[in-house]
Amino acid sequence: MKKKIGRVLAYLLISVCIYPMASYGADEELIMLLKDKGILTQTEVDQLLARVKEKEKKSGALKAYYKDGFHVATPDNAFKMTIGGRAHMDYLGLDNNGREDSSFAIKRARINAAGTLFKNTEFKAEIDFGEGKDANLTDGYINLTHLPFARIMLGQYKEPFSLEQLTSFRFVDFVERSIIANNIAPGRDIGAMLHANLFNGMLGYGVGIFNGNGRNKKRDENDDKDVASRVYLRPFIKSGMPFLKGLQLGGAFTWGNQEGTPGNLVVPGSETGIVTWTKGVRNDSRRLRSGAELAWLLGPLSLKGEWMRTQWADLEFSGKRHDLDVAGWYGSVSWFLTGEKENLKEGVFGRVKPKHNFNPARGGWGALELAARYESLDVDQGIFKQGFATGTDRVNSFTLGANWYPHNMFRVSLNYVRNEFDDNLSDLKGDDQEDLILSRFQVDF
Repeated sequence: MKKKIGRVLAYLLISVCIYPMASYGADEELIMLLKDKGILTQTEVDQLLARVKEKEKKSGALKAYYKDGFHVATPDNAFKMTIGGRAHMDYLGLDNNGREDSSFAIKRARINAAGTLFKNTEFKAEIDFGEGKDANLTDGYINLTHLPFARIMLGQYKEPFSLEQLTSFRFVDFVERSIIANNIAPGRDIGAMLHANLFNGMLGYGVGIFNGNGRNKKRDENDDKDVASRVYLRPFIKSGMPFLKGLQLGGAFTWGNQEGTPGNLVVPGSETGIVTWTKGVRNDSRRLRSGAELAWLLGPLSLKGEWMRTQWADLEFSGKRHDLDVAGWYGSVSWFLTGEKENLKEGVFGRVKPKHNFNPARGGWGALELAARYESLDVDQGIFKQGFATGTDRVNSFTLGANWYPHNMFRVSLNYVRNEFDDNLSDLKGDDQEDLILSRFQVDF
């Protein structure tokens, strides 16, 4: 009897409230809420949603709603736009012989607009105001999705290389990415790329051609371009085997000729110099980068690892030539104590949704995640012996971290990092190790 009364009240609510508010997107949320409460069956939900959508199409009014961002769309979703952004406030506690002071910092403050035009033309533009710098463009591209097996992306965005580098900072497990992702993997560049996610997520690829000299550069530094490619495979995603369905394997490479001086290698977070190039070192030859990756989701437990290598040919300095070989790896594990699962979709990690948002009055404490990472980077010793650079030929690093998600758009992170170097570094005033406390308060929408 109670259920019948509840159903009658539900239909009255739908008739009086939902249909008048259809243009504001409140309809679907209310229907799904009634389903979650057990008042409506799935068949009734499908029928009501179909009626609501038909009414929206006839009205022609724009839908405005909020779901992990502010959205505006036409009834048929042919045109839609989302406004989003993020802010990262960090605290860095450094024990590195006084080379740098501990400090608060606004690491990132970004605002973006993304959307779809005529269903098959996607776009995004994002500006970053963080670290006290002038506003600069991070992403700016269009993505043509007419062919689902060969989408075309044009503009400035991340090259297809490295699971960790392609995963947004909002969703990585630690405050800073690994040393190899920071120093070997390419980031954003300007170019064109074919990419797709195939067979319901079982296979994905990206292959493109880029300037090869990074983001926000007016022009390329030479006529040669970089070719970059990444492939990932989730062979058991449809197998029904819980132990294997979360396994993802991948590989990537970039190839191209470069001009100028290679960038210094640094430890992310502290920015301690691993390799600092001597003034006058130049390159006008090949650079090859390669990488392999693994991710394995086992319920609330996640395992991740990557190996990367970069090879520079014919570095020049004071009449001498030398090849450079830098390689490294990391392995990490994370575990949600509160039972959540990481979201691995289209080859990268996405937003985590707590099972219960933070609300102590109702017994909700958000999501709590613990994580650990070990990593190593090796550099060819010859560049130091011949005076091409100063620094160390090896760094090993260990990180312990904890992440708290009060809800899916706010995160608090705390990391302890121990970096150990094979040689005493001038950056550390002759020491061969440093300890870091890194923390981040993150809000994004």
